[in-house]
Parts: sequence; structure tokens; C-alpha cells
Amino acid sequence: MGEFRKVITKPGEVLAYETVFEENPYLRTGVPEKMGTVERFDYSTSVYENGVTYNKTAYVYLPYCYDKDDKDRKYNVLYFQHGNTCEPAMFAIGGNKYMFDMLFDSGELDPCIIVFITYYMDPMRDADSRIQTGFAEAGDGLYAGIPPFYYKEILKDIVPAVEMKYNTYLTDPSDEGLIATRDHRAFSGYSRGSMWTWRMFHYAFPYFRWFCPTSGGIPGGEPKPFDPNFRPGTRPLPVVPDEEVIKYMTEPIKANPGLPFFIYAASGGMRDGPGMRKQIKLLSEQPEFSYGSDPSKNNLLYSLSDYYHTDYLIPYYFWNYLKVIFKI
Repeated sequence: MGEFRKVITKPGEVLAYETVFEENPYLRTGVPEKMGTVERFDYSTSVYENGVTYNKTAYVYLPYCYDKDDKDRKYNVLYFQHGNTCEPAMFAIGGNKYMFDMLFDSGELDPCIIVFITYYMDPMRDADSRIQTGFAEAGDGLYAGIPPFYYKEILKDIVPAVEMKYNTYLTDPSDEGLIATRDHRAFSGYSRGSMWTWRMFHYAFPYFRWFCPTSGGIPGGEPKPFDPNFRPGTRPLPVVPDEEVIKYMTEPIKANPGLPFFIYAASGGMRDGPGMRKQIKLLSEQPEFSYGSDPSKNNLLYSLSDYYHTDYLIPYYFWNYLKVIFKI
């Protein structure tokens, strides 16, 4: 595996700009004793300025201890964006759900609400093309004809509605209210969703304090639509110039001086590890970033695993970064 060093470390322990993942030992213990629930969340969005209102669905994972009548207990919220060809129900329904139950059943992580969302406009209608290539109507800029306004959908139609419905820290759904509660809100994504996580840092920095991009590097610039003949894994990922990476990542920080943030980036294997590792090291050398595992002092951390590239390993990523984020 090239430079990968098979050393077991604690999550967040710095080893020359990388840590090695800790496998969740509780995943081997069978069925969790404490089980959360999942609710379907339907909403509509018309932020794409094309005269179309899209009816969409997200899934909200509520940890075992969530009680809708206990208004005194508030929960942090993690929004998760899946990767290319996938859809949000794959995490919230069926065999994958128990792996999220095992995160909190262990007692080692503070329970939080997890919201599984999608940039696809209708992933079930477009299932055939989505599954084969990922080329389906989407709002992240990778589908020709639809502008990259997915961040507007998230900020206007998902976050306020979800957090006003459940027991979160949000009491005022205005922009001011969202900004005031950013400490309790995280965004994460895998692969193509990781690229969108970096874009959320760029577009929506004031609204989230925590960003966890996994297995997808910093894209830089505006999104370019997919070639409809694209096949996953058949072409090398484009290399973004260093100066473009720095500009893209420092612009929101400079535009919002004094707002704290924390990025816990992670990747697995040789497909996406080297490029992402290089970008994180580049960021760590900029004055706007402080590399380390203490969110009160640092704002950037990176983990490397030997996992292959698949969305099904997402709960392992969660296990590592939920030990670090929301710790203020």
C-alpha cells in the first residue's frame, strides 16, 4: 500500500499529517441492545431557478435515547451526503442501520441525530441510470442544465425544517438563527458527497462548524457537469492546482473572520488517499489552518485507512470522527 503504515493509533492522534482508522469493535458483537429509529422526511424545493418544484425525501436517524416529548434534551445534528450512484435509504433502512445503532450503543459516543440527504432529484425514478453511472438529475452541478444550488436546498428547505421538527438547538429558522446554532451542526459526505462537503465549506461556511469529507478531495472552482458516458473508476480524477485549492478553502474563512470551524477529513486506500493527503498537507501549511485533534485549538485533521472505496464503510468513518467533532 505504498506509504501506508499499519500502525494502530487513537483517533485524532497525529502521525505526520495522518492517523490510522480505529475499527469499531462493537460491530463484531452482534445485534445492538439500544436501537434507534428512522423517520422518512418529505419536503419540496424550488431553489434551482428553473421553474420546477422538486418533491424529495430525506431520512432522519434518531438515536435510542431520543424522546420527542423531552424538550429539555437537545441534540447535535449531522447531515450526510452519499456518494455517486447511491441514495439515502441505503443507510437508513435495512442491514446498514444496525451499524449506526452500534455507534451509540457502545456508550463511547454522544448520541446525535443523523440526516441522510441526496443531491439527486428523484433517485428512485432514475434508478437505472443512477446505479449504472451516477448520471441522473442532480443539484450538485454535475448534471448539465441544473445549477449547483444544492447548498441552497440544504440551507433553505432541509436544515430549518428538520431542526425545527426535532429536539435540536435551533429555535429560530432564520439565517441569523442558523448561524447562531452552527456549533451544533455538522456536514459530511463520501466520495462525490465528500466533494460536496468541501463545497459546503465554501458555500455555507457560516451555517456549519464541523465538516467531515471522506474519500473525495477538494474540487475547487465551479462544478463541471458529468459526461453522460462516464463510468465510475474508468478515468483518473482531475488534479486541482494548489493555488486553486488554497483560494477555494480560504475565501470563506477570510469572509467570516473569527468564526471557528473544524475539518476532519478521511480517506481509504490508494485510489483517493494520495491526492487527498497532499491537499490536507497543503492546507496545514496555510496560516488559516491549525493541524491537530483538539477543536478548541485546531481546525484540521486527517485520517487514512486501508479500506477500499465503498459507501458501505461509512459507519467506520463515523466511529472515528464522532469521537472528535462536537467536542466544545
